[in-house]
Amino acid sequence: MFEKYLKKPGEDKNQAPKIFAVILAVILWLYVMNEQNPPIESWVTMPLEARNAATSYVINEVPDSVRVKVRGPRSIVAGLINRELTAYVDVKGLGEGRHNLKVTPALPSNLEVVEVSPERVQIQIETVVSREVPVEARLTGAPAKGTLTGKVTIANEKVTIEGPKHLIETVEKVMAPVDLAGKNADIAIDAQLIPVNTKGKEVQGLTIYPEKTRVTVVLMAAVVKKTVDVKPVTQGELPAGFVIQSIITQPEKVEVSENTPGKTIEKLDAVYTEPVMLAGINKDTNKEVRLQLPEGVTGTPPTVTVTIKIGPR
Repeated sequence: MFEKYLKKPGEDKNQAPKIFAVILAVILWLYVMNEQNPPIESWVTMPLEARNAATSYVINEVPDSVRVKVRGPRSIVAGLINRELTAYVDVKGLGEGRHNLKVTPALPSNLEVVEVSPERVQIQIETVVSREVPVEARLTGAPAKGTLTGKVTIANEKVTIEGPKHLIETVEKVMAPVDLAGKNADIAIDAQLIPVNTKGKEVQGLTIYPEKTRVTVVLMAAVVKKTVDVKPVTQGELPAGFVIQSIITQPEKVEVSENTPGKTIEKLDAVYTEPVMLAGINKDTNKEVRLQLPEGVTGTPPTVTVTIKIGPR
């Protein structure tokens, strides 16, 4: 009954050449593959992203890309040029503040990471905040000759801005630009809103709700025109220890027009700006302010820039 378990004479001798042949074939295949498709190293530039960020946070200062040296079969490495590879830093569970994080390349399993440059990066995590800010129309360009700017209506007096806390704190208002160049009829447009700081410069990286607002500008025929001086008006006092060294407007003169025949404009020798609040000003400051004009009188441009230079008392 045990005959089937007993090896026949010479069976071991028949198996040995077969096993040797298989081993030799494998060695030969590995040799050929290594010669035809040898392992190589190459640097690859990968975009860098932050993963697993909480919705209440925003990630700042993340480098656009990193360089990664990979090792693998030549055919695989050569094909990386046409593949969308990324590297990432994991921010899961991290709170607000600065963090030094390891860069992890996302690579196919048949590739080995040799080196990452930089190996670690600094990022800033900030809380996402929002607040309401006022909307103002920014009229640019001169309307057609003999045309005056009348009433300006803005659909949204305030809008909500959202973004990193340090950017939100710099926003003074949101501007709705309207180009009047060459226009001689009333204008109604959906103006793209732009958040600006106290110097009138755009603050980027924020979301605005809504993104646009309807602005209507009434244009009318001019009857009487006159060029007059602009005089700045201030209100309040500077912080202790400071005094005003100079205060000027740009432009220094504006053209005023009366939209109906009358004698109001004849009595004007100068127009005044709306008051510039001095409280809290502790350095040289530029403020864009509107003109104070009598009823029925308009100015071109309707706003001027007041430059206040201060110094120690």
